[in-house]
Amino acid sequence: MVRRLQKATNEGKPLVSTFVNTVERFGELAAPAGVPLEALRFPAALIANDARISEVNADWRVTHPDFLPGQSLARWCEELHSSAPELRAALCFAIHRVLSGKLSRFTQDYDDTNGQYRITLSMCPPGALVLHQEVSSQQDQQSRWKSHKLETVGRLAAGVAHDFANILTMISGYSELIVNRMRKADPLRPEVDEIRNAANRGARLTGQLLGYTRGEEMRSAPLDLNALIHEMLRMIRPVIGEHVELETGLSPDLGKVTADRGHMEQVILNLVLNARDATPSGGRIRIETMNAEMGKSVVLKVTDTGQGIDAAAIDRVFEPFFTTKTPGQGTGLGLSTVKAIVKQYGGDVWVRSAPGHGAEFTVCLPRTPETRTSEQALATANASGGAETVLLVEDEEGVRKLLSYVLARSGYDVIEATNGEEALDAFDRRGGDIHLVLTDMVMPRMNGRELGERLRQIRPALKIIYMSGYTDDVLLQTGALGPDMCFLPKPLRPDVLTARVREALDTPSRPFNPS
Repeated sequence: MVRRLQKATNEGKPLVSTFVNTVERFGELAAPAGVPLEALRFPAALIANDARISEVNADWRVTHPDFLPGQSLARWCEELHSSAPELRAALCFAIHRVLSGKLSRFTQDYDDTNGQYRITLSMCPPGALVLHQEVSSQQDQQSRWKSHKLETVGRLAAGVAHDFANILTMISGYSELIVNRMRKADPLRPEVDEIRNAANRGARLTGQLLGYTRGEEMRSAPLDLNALIHEMLRMIRPVIGEHVELETGLSPDLGKVTADRGHMEQVILNLVLNARDATPSGGRIRIETMNAEMGKSVVLKVTDTGQGIDAAAIDRVFEPFFTTKTPGQGTGLGLSTVKAIVKQYGGDVWVRSAPGHGAEFTVCLPRTPETRTSEQALATANASGGAETVLLVEDEEGVRKLLSYVLARSGYDVIEATNGEEALDAFDRRGGDIHLVLTDMVMPRMNGRELGERLRQIRPALKIIYMSGYTDDVLLQTGALGPDMCFLPKPLRPDVLTARVREALDTPSRPFNPS
């Protein structure tokens, strides 16, 4: 099905492109092809050789009721540009050249108090065709369409991410179990380590995919930019192409910054892609890090040897939707996203460039004092296991077997259930023995949230851990987590799983008050 969808999408692109080009050039093609003016969804008129209006469509009658057939188009120009004589003169001169056959097409964009407009004149023997379009409303419509398309892609990505996270849980989980059984000198250990690392990178890419396609709650934590760049290099090198040389100059004593990992990945990737686009014929991209302001700040620099930016554009490079690329080649959101993210963390970003001398983008972020991260604290928590009973609810068989094995190996008594109904039946039989419920959030018939609510009606102080390949905002959409509830994102590492279970069991219970 995915291949069919991809094939249909690829086949559809040239059709959409052809349709758009046809609409844009309709001024040239409509009249000769015999298409009536009423087929156009914006004001349109035909003018004769004497520059008088000969025919108009309904939209023209509504917007220009004083300029109907028989009226002079020159008077329309005078009224339209009454306060802009230079625009009026240019338009009247263009009308003369189009009617005399010296100019096949002319376009004039202008602003007025009601919005942005475009006038298009096209040869249409024995006269000419005049189109008067409101460009701002078209841009709004295109923006809404793009937003709807992005929302649809986001929903599809969320569903794919959930299934993908289950697969990654099994890959990373079993590879970690194998590594833990190996001797450090085992010749196969490096290969298994690479499998585990690949699964972890896949997990981060899944999170990044969701971060791009929909709003996502930040997870700020102390972050090592050097380590992040090293991990991203494998992804960056194929993206920039073989014609571009990639260099790094990373400070060995670089301080950490407090930021969301996915956001920083977006910053680095957008800056690198911008540098790549500036070097279409090849060149060099250099990524640097360093401490600044006597150790109070951390600096990230991305430099290219590309085309450079002229003075007129350099003041606008961080504006949303501003781009120097040709239509269809860029959205103008990459650098504005970089600035928004950097500002969000109390930093700043600027650029130095000149035509023909490349560009240097500098990101400056506040340095974070060295402390243990929550993940490090969790990994070193008491994960020695226990003898309590855990009700495990997971519809994916491979994931359920893995988690059950990890928990049982740590000493827990595990009761397995494949869905919410089985979990309720198990709780009816052995509810008094169950100390904690570990449940997937997305399951058929009854989701994890509904299951948790029903179980806590039976036992208000029941401890529950939710798991999901979706991001935390799934839980925010269905209601805030209550006491003795926590969220564990997939893919799961065995050590993190056992540590979180132990942590939840050791935390004193608090009665649940649904009001």
